[in-house]
Amino acid sequence: MLEHFFECYSDLSGLIPCPVLGSITPLFIPNSRIRPIRLIGLCASLITFLYPPVPRIQFDPSTAKSQFVESLRWLPYENIHFSMGIDGLSLFFVILTTFLIPICISVGWSGMRSFGKEYITASLIREFLMIAVSRMLDPLLFYVLPESVPIPML
Repeated sequence: MLEHFFECYSDLSGLIPCPVLGSITPLFIPNSRIRPIRLIGLCASLITFLYPPVPRIQFDPSTAKSQFVESLRWLPYENIHFSMGIDGLSLFFVILTTFLIPICISVGWSGMRSFGKEYITASLIREFLMIAVSRMLDPLLFYVLPESVPIPML
């Protein structure tokens, strides 16, 4: 039964939608209701943090090639594929990112009175972009995504 669980959840595609949905949801809540905005942001970041243990267990450190590779044909006439995977260094960065974002949201908990919605949204968008940068195998997107990470900090 446990083997079936690992077969179903061996990829890292679940890391992408959680911060994206968590950053979109507070936009529909008024600024006066800061508590639900905080909880949504913290829950989305904690769910993202709790997701990577399955690939950590299945990760094979004896090989240098990318693992958990997912590829989608993006621009076929330019031979550009939307490819995501993970190696030893990027696994470390994904774990570090998913560990630090809930801490950042918790540290800013008391200070987000006037711009709480924007803080949560920017933190979760930054988490999504940092995870995407760590997992990207396509050279074009690997070049574009690091340039977009500082944008939520403006």
